[in-house]
Amino acid sequence: MTFKAMSKSMSASDVVVNGLIGSGHDVGIDGRYEAMRSLIWAAAGPTGRVHTNRLINTLLPSWELLSTAKSQAVERRREQMREALSALRDAGDILEQGGGYWSPATSRIVTLPDRRGYLLIGGVPSALLPITPTAIAQHGPHRHLESIPNDLEGLLPVEELSSWARLPNGTLSDWHRDLLNSLERQPYSPAETEAFEFYLPDAAPKGCPQFKRWATSIGKLSGTFLARRTRIYGAREFRLVDARGGRIVSARELYDIDVRRLMYAIDAESGNSVRAHRTKGPGGEEIRLNSELPRPEQRILAAIGVLQIPPDRPYERRWTFGSEDQIALQLISSLEIELREVTGDRKR
Repeated sequence: MTFKAMSKSMSASDVVVNGLIGSGHDVGIDGRYEAMRSLIWAAAGPTGRVHTNRLINTLLPSWELLSTAKSQAVERRREQMREALSALRDAGDILEQGGGYWSPATSRIVTLPDRRGYLLIGGVPSALLPITPTAIAQHGPHRHLESIPNDLEGLLPVEELSSWARLPNGTLSDWHRDLLNSLERQPYSPAETEAFEFYLPDAAPKGCPQFKRWATSIGKLSGTFLARRTRIYGAREFRLVDARGGRIVSARELYDIDVRRLMYAIDAESGNSVRAHRTKGPGGEEIRLNSELPRPEQRILAAIGVLQIPPDRPYERRWTFGSEDQIALQLISSLEIELREVTGDRKR
């Protein structure tokens, strides 16, 4: 065993980063994601999984070295590590096994459209790949490749972006029609204690956010509606209901359905799509929304952009993009969101 004293030009954090992803990378959140990815890969070897508590306790010293804010409380660092686990799960690098256990996901390469590069997905640490560290560009938990290195060709499977994000096939209206045709509703007799809200974009102001499109009554309307109720402790339950003269006659619970996508489809069908605003600034293209996006679109935007949520406006989503802004614009268009360009104080 040998020991090496740290000189002024080489801090302990630099050594940790160099050991994880090689030299030439800045210390920061990217190094922390790589540290967590590497630990899960190593610790999950014998059993195929590792528990959250073991991960956090083992990684805490390295996390402190890699953190730029050195005065944070231990509990805040633990919270950051839990957030990093969720981010790596959403990126597709790790799998949540239930009961607090995690395991590395199968590694593959995801193709970005229009020759805009690739995503390196999966649990294998960067240091174990037969490529130079500089071939990988770190973007939060995501790893980008400008091109597929020769040593990786044929080694990892290649996946389309839509498949990785789990985007549905076809247009929004096609998806909506197929969904309604596939969901069988059962006769319904409401209990006296059940109080529903109904998603009614027809009755909402033009372009308003989706959270303002819910109403407590459908009056005497007939048709098929998206309904929700708030259960004990604030949990929300969604249903697809058929009504006649304002009375619910049949219903279907929506357990595994993309309710957010359904809301966008209902918006489009009503002719009252939500609005987003587009601004070009020094940091790149900014798209500002006041409604949440479906999960697949969120995954893609997180891989290519940066999200900011103003603390005083929790419903607002500000996404900033660089060269991949066309991917974001296509996603916005596919949801039939009305995109308005903002120039100074004027909107077009």
